[in-house]
Amino acid sequence: MTPYDSIPDDNENAEDSCEETSPIVHNWDDLVQPPPNQVDDKLQALMYKLLDQLNSDNRNHTFSETDHYCHPSDAVVRTYVNQMRIGFEALLGHGPITRKQSWSDAVAYARAVIQEPQDSVQRSKATWARSCSIIHRELMKQFGQQVKSVAAQGCTQLVSDHYHGKRLSVSHVDKEAGYRQHFLRLKPSLAYYPNSSPLAVGTYESAFLSCSLVASAWLPLEEALKYAAICHLSVCDDYWSFTGTETEVRVRLVAQSIGAAFDFGDRAINVLVDSTALQAVGSSDEVSLQSAMAWRAASGGATAYNGHTLGNDTLEDGLVAPQVILAIHDMFDWRTDIAAGNSENGFFVAYGLGIADPFHAYLEAALLLACSHARSGVYAIACITITAFISCRYSSYKYLAVDMELPRPCPRCVELLQELTEKSGFGWAPKSPPKNFEEGEQVRRLCKLWADRYEGNGLVQVGLGWFQSLVATGTIWIFDALLKIPEIDKAAGWV
Repeated sequence: MTPYDSIPDDNENAEDSCEETSPIVHNWDDLVQPPPNQVDDKLQALMYKLLDQLNSDNRNHTFSETDHYCHPSDAVVRTYVNQMRIGFEALLGHGPITRKQSWSDAVAYARAVIQEPQDSVQRSKATWARSCSIIHRELMKQFGQQVKSVAAQGCTQLVSDHYHGKRLSVSHVDKEAGYRQHFLRLKPSLAYYPNSSPLAVGTYESAFLSCSLVASAWLPLEEALKYAAICHLSVCDDYWSFTGTETEVRVRLVAQSIGAAFDFGDRAINVLVDSTALQAVGSSDEVSLQSAMAWRAASGGATAYNGHTLGNDTLEDGLVAPQVILAIHDMFDWRTDIAAGNSENGFFVAYGLGIADPFHAYLEAALLLACSHARSGVYAIACITITAFISCRYSSYKYLAVDMELPRPCPRCVELLQELTEKSGFGWAPKSPPKNFEEGEQVRRLCKLWADRYEGNGLVQVGLGWFQSLVATGTIWIFDALLKIPEIDKAAGWV
């Protein structure tokens, strides 16, 4: 028995409950049979080469690229090697052997991500979608095509109403420009090399760090970091449009993700498969802020990080963290999504519904949801806030350099955040987030120690304190796309 066999299986008692194990696509005729799913000879050769490196001292070349602050601990290296070995052997068809359908589906999906990464409706209808998690299936009951349509309409209408139909005229951060400006100075963790790879760096900064931090709400630090590699598949699919040629990096990331899922058992395998359904459409006709949050949690790859999968929380409580994660993500990303013409953002639903103050309404709804399960809410808010301000991809610090008078803080939002902080046992310690890339360096160092030395260092309180400052000072309004602010970037590369 592994240490993770205590994580229950979403598909336990499958014969007793058709409802609990029904696929996210309920019409079996609509499921798309994917093409033959064995990797080709060229990819097999690459995997064998990488597997051989794991069994030799050649893997030490990764340390020279990542060892800027600290050499990875022996425990971190062991985890990396073990997860990679399991992943490669599974992808090559040599093992580990299990007769469970969910494991076969996960491996089939992983091979598809390697060979043809995509973020598409077709991917969401692949046969392996039958193994998606109970968290995903529950979210799918809470939204449908209507909420996605309202978001698309809201995006178009906002640009027309406020920016004369010119989306690039909204003040925004260009994700590609942020990466190009800073990637040579980045020091990602052991598995995420080279730093010249947008896929490797993006997975580390934008997914692994935040996912491991939020997972630590329910898992011990070391286990949370082991588990967080599950996020790799969703990133590989989500970033396909600008990282499709990064085959070797993608192979490594996918292999480690499969290894992490196998380590943790059945529920982890189910939430790994959730990544196939980023474009899935649920069954509800409701269009509301709540349905928008459910949609974004399902489509944003956040279902793996919750207290139902990782702890003893109820299913209802387990839905909180994924929804809050994406609500806060969308808040920081709203301006950039407008500039890029990307309607996959919950704030567009608020605008499309005709709410007078859509930004404020969605923010308050997210805080109310966070308060319903304080531990989930605090960790979700903190992890995304950290990511927004230290990653070169998001570069949210650029907004704080804007010099202009902002609206006053909302007393209700401050009250909700104080209540959330008190309920969760954290401290009320507002501190301004970094205002430039350099100011985030100390926290990037702490993240490196977190990832490569398994050292806990108060990162959740740091992220929470930054968010407390944004809300308590009113600085958070800078992210409201209806507020006109001075220009930041001109282009909008990489959604």
